[in-house]
Amino acid sequence: MPKLPLSVLRSALNKKIRIKLKDNTMYEGQLIAMDEFMNLALSDTIELDENNNPKVRWGVTLIRGNNILWVELLE
Repeated sequence: MPKLPLSVLRSALNKKIRIKLKDNTMYEGQLIAMDEFMNLALSDTIELDENNNPKVRWGVTLIRGNNILWVELLE
């Protein structure tokens, strides 16, 4: 049976994830909060370049759900 995206994200709280936005920006960090609109809060956030190398360290970051293209669970 397929899992719903929000339930998968809820199970990933306090775990490391990678996010790609619609503008092709990628972020990696620990998921610390989310809501029903898939707005995500990450801690220890790192912006990645096109080769997945660290580009900028942002710390705590809020990412609006309607900008997200995909989410990858890393743990």
